[in-house]
Amino acid sequence: MARKQINLVEETRTPEERLSVILPNYQANKSEMDAYKKLVDKDNKEIKEIMLGAKIDEFEVDDIRAKVSVSERTGFIEEALIDKVKELKDNGELSESQLRKIIKKKEYVDMEALENAIYKGKVNAAQLASCQTITEVVTLRVSKVKEKKGE
Repeated sequence: MARKQINLVEETRTPEERLSVILPNYQANKSEMDAYKKLVDKDNKEIKEIMLGAKIDEFEVDDIRAKVSVSERTGFIEEALIDKVKELKDNGELSESQLRKIIKKKEYVDMEALENAIYKGKVNAAQLASCQTITEVVTLRVSKVKEKKGE
């Protein structure tokens, strides 16, 4: 059953009044959504296993159609690839200039070494301020309050 979002809180109420109405509704809906997600994920996995096991590509029941397909995504293990390309150069299959075009070197800042240099006064941290980024992260955690013993 699809739920609609209803504006339960009038804009004329205080933030505390608005939160008092919204938070319980949010927590209930979030719990219900999480429970359904677990069920959906379990059913999804089982449907795939059944269809693949029975070699069924497509199945219909009533007005519902399920299709399953298997695709492959190819990637490389970068360290192994670098070793293999170097091996090709060592075997004479690639020249040194070809190797340099294929394998690049990445510059990076060793943060531990930088922090050490700042700590020892070798680098003035204020000079690095223009290189910093500050990102604001807003996090919401909602859970039921556990009842205190004796109440």
